[in-house]
Amino acid sequence: MDYSKILTKYYLNHSWSCGETYDSLEWYDTTLAKPTEEELLLRYDDLLLDEMREERNRLLQESDYRALPDYPQRDKWILYRQALRDYPSIWLPDRPFPETPE
Repeated sequence: MDYSKILTKYYLNHSWSCGETYDSLEWYDTTLAKPTEEELLLRYDDLLLDEMREERNRLLQESDYRALPDYPQRDKWILYRQALRDYPSIWLPDRPFPETPE
């Protein structure tokens, strides 16, 4: 788990420093208690989900023009884009994105 990535995204306005382990996390902020390792693990799951959605949105945006009525093989792209929209409901961290039509 990348603690610094989690802390940077969710605790940027707080004072801390960390290495690669939870035990190396030094919490200097007095306005908020140091998050537990379990809290950071939940945040990590949120981070992975956010990253997946960003990538999914990028793929959708890149394929927008392929959904136009006169695009060759439009039907394949429509199915692909629907699979991308449905992807968050079946997503697991190691599951690949739907394959791009050829």
